[in-house]
Amino acid sequence: ADFVEDPGGDLRAVVGTVAELTVETDKPLSDGVIVMQDGSQIELKATQPTTVVTQVYPSGDTIPANILRMYVEFSAEMSRKSGVSYLTLLDEKGEEIPGAVLPLDYEFWSPDHRRFTVFFDPGRVKQGVLPNREMGRAFTPGQTVTLVVKADWRDAQGQPLASGYRRTFTVTPANTRPLDPNAWRVQTPRAGTREAIVVTFPTPLDHSLLQRALGIRRRGTAIAGTIEIGPEERSWSFVPTDPWPSGAYEFVALDILEDVAGNQVGRAFEVDNFDTVDKDPDPKAVTRPFEIQ
Repeated sequence: ADFVEDPGGDLRAVVGTVAELTVETDKPLSDGVIVMQDGSQIELKATQPTTVVTQVYPSGDTIPANILRMYVEFSAEMSRKSGVSYLTLLDEKGEEIPGAVLPLDYEFWSPDHRRFTVFFDPGRVKQGVLPNREMGRAFTPGQTVTLVVKADWRDAQGQPLASGYRRTFTVTPANTRPLDPNAWRVQTPRAGTREAIVVTFPTPLDHSLLQRALGIRRRGTAIAGTIEIGPEERSWSFVPTDPWPSGAYEFVALDILEDVAGNQVGRAFEVDNFDTVDKDPDPKAVTRPFEIQ
């Protein structure tokens, strides 16, 4: 919401329009009113902040030293204002870790403005490039890191968060291996049922990409159904809309799928080339066949 402050004390709106006025006070409001020019009064109703941080991904208690991104999710739509200034990363001593978050001008919000993507500087993550050589990685294996979300981050109604948020992670060694679908364990359902197919991964994968980069096909046609992401983003399950017919299927993974360190199917982030850009706008698919009986 936009706030208008007039030092003269007069607030004006265009005749024939509906205006919503929000008044911020430095102490609880009781029996407040707005006095109109004709002497009429409009009662002000005090509102309390209700928006909170509902989840941070990765959802597990550990992060690799070369993590590339986190997601912060909120209970309601947030404002369009930059979110980086409301985030802090602290070390074990409670001191801020400088230069960890990438200060982007473009804000990476989900379409509903309830999920904010926190990017860590890939130049510090990737070994051998200049920022990494000069500063090293922001996180060291064995240390604890605390993400702090400040309460004065405002939602779409102009209200601050109902409370701040803190989450502590333990840093594990860097994960530099590409994703290997052959290492994923696939638990197949029984034909004639709507049992879930469950795919388990050796390491946590990116929560956002898990929701759109995996699927099931039969005879070249995608199967309709619903997905669920398991604890710590280590599993993915799919329940079909209709019972499973017996026969051959394909488990499909788009090559945009990544783990939290940016490793993709068949390609590790460490060996990726920042100068190489895939010109193909359509992600490539990696398939793994299975049978349902």
